[in-house]
Amino acid sequence: MFNMKYTGKPTKGVKFYNLLYESERFCCELGKVTLASGKLEAELILYFKKHKIKDNFKKATLGKLISIGEKNNLINENFSMVLRNILIQRNELTHNIYALFIDLKDDSILEKDNLLDSDVHTYIEFIWQVRENINDVAEIVREKTVTI
Repeated sequence: MFNMKYTGKPTKGVKFYNLLYESERFCCELGKVTLASGKLEAELILYFKKHKIKDNFKKATLGKLISIGEKNNLINENFSMVLRNILIQRNELTHNIYALFIDLKDDSILEKDNLLDSDVHTYIEFIWQVRENINDVAEIVREKTVTI
């Protein structure tokens, strides 16, 4: 396994993005976030189907699934906030990270300024926590579905 040595050197922009890209741990966690997101989406669809919700789930994104749950009063306000937070985090990590580091995106939940090369570890910890949160929420939805 390729292991990067970080020295605390100031790093920004595409150089920091490249450090993330070269980090096996970061990329592994990003893959797990993707898998966990698919699990959450599938569990939400199953939950809605158990509640006899008739909708086209074939191309339903997480954002659309949250809206379906809200529209049908199957997701309360607190759970909706949790899901929307997951949606923002997942989207930032999977769709917007490169755009952030080339200054195409101004606002982000991710830090892009005053980074050190060793902040790759901070990103790894963040993405690990996002994955854990997504998996935990998917399990909550799964448990609710089983009790229907």
